[in-house]
Amino acid sequence: MSRPTRGSAKPLFAFNMLASACVAAWAQTTPATPTELQRVEITGTAQTYQPPPTSTSTKTDTPILLTPQSVQVVPRAVLNDQKALTLTDAVRNVAGVGTDFGFNGSAQPLLILRGFQTTSMTASGNMSGMSSYFVNGVKVMGVPLNMANVDSVEVVKGPASVLYGRSEPGGLVNVVPKALSAQPRLGLEQTIGQYGLSRTVVEGGGALNADKTLLGRASVSYDKGGSNRDFVVNKLAAFSGTLAWVPDADTRVALTVDHNAQKYRNDFGIPADGTRPANLPRTRQYNDSPDLSSITSDSVLLDAQTKIAPNWTLKGRVVSMRAKTREVDIWPYRENYGLGTETCDNSAGLTTLCRYYFYVRPDGRVKLDQATVDLIGEVQIAGLQHKLLVEVDHYSTKKTGDLYFTQVSSVDVLNPTLGNGPALDTSFPLPVDDHSKWTSLTLQDQIALGGGWHGVFALRHDRTEALYSLTPGIEPNKKSFTTPRVGVVWEFMPNQTLYAQYQDSIAANNGRNPADGSALEAERARQIEFGWKQVALDGKLNTTVAVFELVKRNRADFSLYPNVTTIGEARSRGLEVDAIGQVSPQLSLMASYTYLDAKVTHDPIYQGTRLANTARNSGSLWGRWMFDEAWAAGAGVFFQGQRQGDNANSFQLPGYGRVDAMASYAFKAGSGKGSVQFNLKNVFDKVYYSGSHPLVKDWIQPGAPRTASVTLRLDY
Repeated sequence: MSRPTRGSAKPLFAFNMLASACVAAWAQTTPATPTELQRVEITGTAQTYQPPPTSTSTKTDTPILLTPQSVQVVPRAVLNDQKALTLTDAVRNVAGVGTDFGFNGSAQPLLILRGFQTTSMTASGNMSGMSSYFVNGVKVMGVPLNMANVDSVEVVKGPASVLYGRSEPGGLVNVVPKALSAQPRLGLEQTIGQYGLSRTVVEGGGALNADKTLLGRASVSYDKGGSNRDFVVNKLAAFSGTLAWVPDADTRVALTVDHNAQKYRNDFGIPADGTRPANLPRTRQYNDSPDLSSITSDSVLLDAQTKIAPNWTLKGRVVSMRAKTREVDIWPYRENYGLGTETCDNSAGLTTLCRYYFYVRPDGRVKLDQATVDLIGEVQIAGLQHKLLVEVDHYSTKKTGDLYFTQVSSVDVLNPTLGNGPALDTSFPLPVDDHSKWTSLTLQDQIALGGGWHGVFALRHDRTEALYSLTPGIEPNKKSFTTPRVGVVWEFMPNQTLYAQYQDSIAANNGRNPADGSALEAERARQIEFGWKQVALDGKLNTTVAVFELVKRNRADFSLYPNVTTIGEARSRGLEVDAIGQVSPQLSLMASYTYLDAKVTHDPIYQGTRLANTARNSGSLWGRWMFDEAWAAGAGVFFQGQRQGDNANSFQLPGYGRVDAMASYAFKAGSGKGSVQFNLKNVFDKVYYSGSHPLVKDWIQPGAPRTASVTLRLDY
């Protein structure tokens, strides 16, 4: 551990002050004063840690307390205080969430929930462009995320495919964009930091007519992600605009247009040497592609809702997204495929890395279309109150563009000659057909059973077709699935509930084996979850404790790629604790703890191994203390125990604890408000590794060193 410099004394003092404040605040049984200290941002949301309402886990207006599933929300206040510039930064606050190795820059992370990746790598052959998350309930893959326009990040743990289809069993992450407001608002924000870090945001909106039935909002941002790593580039320019017609309280029609333009050179990290990450300079990485990779995406979302009867609401949504991709990174890999004159012989120990343009797609096209209709209503049947949901959904995605696989110059691991990466040879294209379609019908009934008991019963039927093939003329794999969800909640005393849920899951229709075109079995899963929830301090503090067992079947075997088979089974068991809220008028907290036992239970090769990137123990504690309406300080620790680095458990990532801190000052700025915020991430300059890829030993992601940033914000 590095010695703190003189410059770190103030953050350390703030952290000690925060720890003392935590002890004092938890000892209080009543607030010291009736007035909460709040700040207001451009959306008009009070800057407390109290989670905003969410309907993601049920698609109805159901409080989290009455939902039979662990659902956590990271509100905008936390994102602001921690200066969360990526989705990875946001979800590290939630129990059971980790990170995998990413392929498309920091704006497209690969996430892990309850031991399982949020992206199935069976359904597509090349691993690039596979980052998966939801935006406003729409699943996207390989699209950069503009965190400057995010209001909150929702994490629904465990299977969610009964409501969303196409989701891995560990859960889903849904990003909620900033909301419209009838009040006129203008916001300006500038962040600068070490290693070239910079983010500029201009946003504004309000009512566009006198009777406030026409609302608008627009934001423009430019992110330049800072990095201490050789050759790494992350740039994202984004625009988002929404126009809404709200004639009355029962009707709303909104049109949203988003544009994202990302340029990056991916960080492939460092290799393992023996059973640990290689001892290399913190700046070292081996991708020196002469060209930057890029993705430009444009999407249009039209959504509408209206009340068609006193207790019935009809909702509709149409989404269309188009993207152009250019994937031209050079991938370092110790195995020698013998496709060129370069060699990498590591028989006597790690000395060299071969490098490849590994199934890159320099001229790709991505299409995503979705249409959804929801009918939601409340009825009385046999003296019981029922909340009904009927949904019809059609989702399709297609990726086109020739692939290329070529071997290029190898490098010495310890003394590489870099900076002259060869250009991609496009002489030998590999045509590929990569598409998926899902047409689904969902029925859900939420019943108030009386005596504090509530039930949730849901059924979804999917008709799907999927194909990933390097062989022209192969027919898509067509499958149908019916999946159930059964849950019960008991509010045994005011603001405290016990819950239980069983749910099946369809992770993916895996299409066909790229090698011979044979149909692959779908990845299936099932989960049983029990938990306790409490809303305390007049609704300001939310706590969830969950225990679960999750089993995934038909896992992919890539050992003989491009021949892919779906075999084996993995089981994840664990305990999760999440807490967030306003403990006192001065103190806001967000805390998490996870105990996770995730291992392979049936597999001819990996029987008994632990799932990669899953620590037995992990957690976080972050708090903010407001001295008054102007001054605030915050600090927190994020820790993970030792993790297995790959599926074979051939190397390990050491455990670590990382400390972050912040301080801010709010002031009047003419007719508006302003703030200056200082953030210091990795206060003690800890050397750690955030994740690795489960299939290889050569892509270990080092954590960032101590990084300082300053943000100026003006709101009018």
